[in-house]
Amino acid sequence: MKNIKLLAGLFLIFTALTFSSCETEPIDSAIVLDDFNPPVCNVPTAFQASNFINNNSVSLSWVAGGSETSWTIEYGIQGFALGTGTTVSSTSTTYLVTGLNSTNSYSFYVKSNCSATSSSQWVGPVNVQGIVLNPNCPNPSNLMAVRNAATNTNVDVTWTAGATETSWEIQYGMTGFIIGTGNTVTSATTTKQVTGISATVSYDFYVRATCSATQNSGWIGPVVVNAATQTNTVVGTYMMTAFNTVPSTDLNGDGTSSVNQMNEITCFNNMLLTLNANGTYVANEKGVDLNLSGGYECFTDPDDVGTWVLVGNLLTLNSSDSTIDPYTFTVSGNTLSSTVPNGTVLTNQSGIVVETAADITVIYTKQ
Repeated sequence: MKNIKLLAGLFLIFTALTFSSCETEPIDSAIVLDDFNPPVCNVPTAFQASNFINNNSVSLSWVAGGSETSWTIEYGIQGFALGTGTTVSSTSTTYLVTGLNSTNSYSFYVKSNCSATSSSQWVGPVNVQGIVLNPNCPNPSNLMAVRNAATNTNVDVTWTAGATETSWEIQYGMTGFIIGTGNTVTSATTTKQVTGISATVSYDFYVRATCSATQNSGWIGPVVVNAATQTNTVVGTYMMTAFNTVPSTDLNGDGTSSVNQMNEITCFNNMLLTLNANGTYVANEKGVDLNLSGGYECFTDPDDVGTWVLVGNLLTLNSSDSTIDPYTFTVSGNTLSSTVPNGTVLTNQSGIVVETAADITVIYTKQ
């Protein structure tokens, strides 16, 4: 039997089960099959790398080429041949490569992973040149940064001098920023209050010593200062209140279409997501089996558990199940929302591509 398993739980997992033909056959107005023209996996853009951090790390960032949520990075000594370097995976558009030797120069590449069988071309190389360590200007240490208890738009930064230097440079920006693109302030003491930052944004802070007009130490950091105003208020229990498709969809086949599919079927009723104060979560996993001949059946899977982190107004959930990719919601007041854009590839099995033909938005409301 041909059917689609639509798991509308926390991670919006859409899995193709079995197909007995190669026909292009729509399930409904929100999901279509396309076995002839698999979508192109676009390359990431704006790929860049920082200078060395802590003399052993480099921070990378890029912009997604489309709706993909997974990327592969390959790196090695400058000039290495692709396929012979070290590869790592990332589920965000920033990555900190550690364990490097700052006396070497390195090349970095990145590519998009759009599905288990589809990836983009490599982008790169972006090269980071090795540095000559200056024993006369060692790195500072013990960097700390915390929001001021009285004014949460100020951050108090402290560190320990590396030697006898009396001048330092602090650089900061939104979490994940690349060194060289942030805001810079100087200090003549080992304490500095940075003022006028946003209370709802998380920041990274770095510091380095300035030993002379031509001599600087390496950067140390980052120390992360979390957003102040939403971290506590986001804790609580949320219930799914909308599973919206645009355009509207007649999921139950009664001849009347709805934007909110919870008006069409009861499979998603009373589906809860609980965000605990200790940074863990528990989420119900409910969904619907869609039969391509027109029927459907509700189902319930075991609850999902994992950890959550809030950066600005973006809530990311990291499941303890390694087969589930991290998933991000936008926080707005008492609601959490996430959209799967039109054209997103849900699965690609045996040459049969299942993709969305509408925007699908899930909304949870705090109880």
